[in-house]
Amino acid sequence: MASDESRAQAWKTMPFSSKVFFFAGVFCLFGALILTVSSADFESQSVTDVVKTVVIAGAFAIVWAYFGATRRYWWFAVLGPLQWFANYLLHRYAPIPKSLAGDLHALKHKFLVDAWVEFALIVAGYIFFLIFFGREGNRFFRTRTEVQLAGKIHGVLVPQQHHTIGAFEMFGSSVPSSEVGGDLFDIVQNNGTWHAYIADVSGHGVAAGMLMAMIKSATAMQLTKTRRPDDLLQDLNEVLQPVTAPANYLTFAYVSGNTGPDLTFALAGHLPVLHYQKLGGTIVERSDSNVPIGLFRNQTFEISRLTLSPGDLLALITDGFTEVFDSRERELGLEDFKSALSNCAEKPLPEIYRELRGRTLKFGKQTDDQTMLLIRRLAS
Repeated sequence: MASDESRAQAWKTMPFSSKVFFFAGVFCLFGALILTVSSADFESQSVTDVVKTVVIAGAFAIVWAYFGATRRYWWFAVLGPLQWFANYLLHRYAPIPKSLAGDLHALKHKFLVDAWVEFALIVAGYIFFLIFFGREGNRFFRTRTEVQLAGKIHGVLVPQQHHTIGAFEMFGSSVPSSEVGGDLFDIVQNNGTWHAYIADVSGHGVAAGMLMAMIKSATAMQLTKTRRPDDLLQDLNEVLQPVTAPANYLTFAYVSGNTGPDLTFALAGHLPVLHYQKLGGTIVERSDSNVPIGLFRNQTFEISRLTLSPGDLLALITDGFTEVFDSRERELGLEDFKSALSNCAEKPLPEIYRELRGRTLKFGKQTDDQTMLLIRRLAS
């Protein structure tokens, strides 16, 4: 379950010192509880017996808590019999106790000693838990603040854009699935040429957001000097490959043009560019065989070309729009998205975006960043 995974991840990232305070609190709490139970009888109990009872109960409580926090529940089937056996040995080889039912002074002394030990354990457990919750509370709110700040930075780096550049109208928007998104799009002009791209960083959260910010900076720098998409993709690959883990990579879709109808595009492991052709009312998938950016050193990338007639539309999207599931675990998929796009492709670009995103959210809950970039060639 997602909640179990979240708890396990929180445990893994918890500082060791916080774990020590947590386990100390568990030890004291359950040591006091078991001592309360053992105090209810009228049998004699030495200091050694008290210590053994508290240590065994507290130690097993720590082990139970550890395996519960790390989601290794199958250990419970082992711990139950093991704890029973430990208690059996404790009573089996302990001195035979004598009854205190007729010795009120000794009985009062036993209850008094047990009460003070229980009180000390409860107070100590309370203090340990206060320290634990104080430390983890501060860490949580500090992390929460950092995440919120990263989310605000993402909003600044990836604002909604709507531009008209020569004969082309462009609209882009990105909605992260969490506070920090890993999707990116941008529209850049340089020396009479415009460049529009959309990128999807693997993973989520702050790490993906940081990588996304680095990608935008690197892309902006490369676009000031490059005139070819394969140069851009190769340069990005050389920048990202040394600093990304094997599980981290970048899918990328890129389109560039100037004043004419002929455009250049390149994909790197990304969904195809969806080309709505106004003349026939059809959608053509424009794709290539390039792998994602950041996987291999010295990777080469192919570039392709397409022609955009007046009224034609290009849609670049991330898989957050297609990998959406309904209550029966059915995926929306690219074909259904294409059908929805075909029905609204001639509407104003912001309206197309709102209609497609609304259609997606109606189908199922958003679980991934959703980013869309629309490019239309205006009628002459």
